[in-house]
Amino acid sequence: MAKYILDTNMISVLGSEVEAGTITNRLYALSDIDSISVSILTIYEETYGINNSNDEARKLRFKKNLEFIKKYFQIIPLDLKEAEIYAELKVAYKKHTGITKKDAKKNDIDLLIASSAIAENAIL
Repeated sequence: MAKYILDTNMISVLGSEVEAGTITNRLYALSDIDSISVSILTIYEETYGINNSNDEARKLRFKKNLEFIKKYFQIIPLDLKEAEIYAELKVAYKKHTGITKKDAKKNDIDLLIASSAIAENAIL
């Protein structure tokens, strides 16, 4: 059995009728015993999108994404085991790229989702 965690970008693509084909085909090709999840952080990001957007069409897309997530995917919560992984990833990322502390913050959610995938032994 393989375990997969979809990040927020993949949920956005699945919500787009134009771009969803390739990802949808890959998901259908998975085994029945494989599991597909999303991080609670994806719920946070989609909810923020709903509340932050002034564009009604965009708000509707975020709402549809949120409903889709809740209906079809297991939600992975954050846990203490991710904290150490996150810290190691962020330090390594900063050292490898030379990115500033301010710019490194822009990637925090992606690093947290990656930490969840590592902690869950899942494919991101």
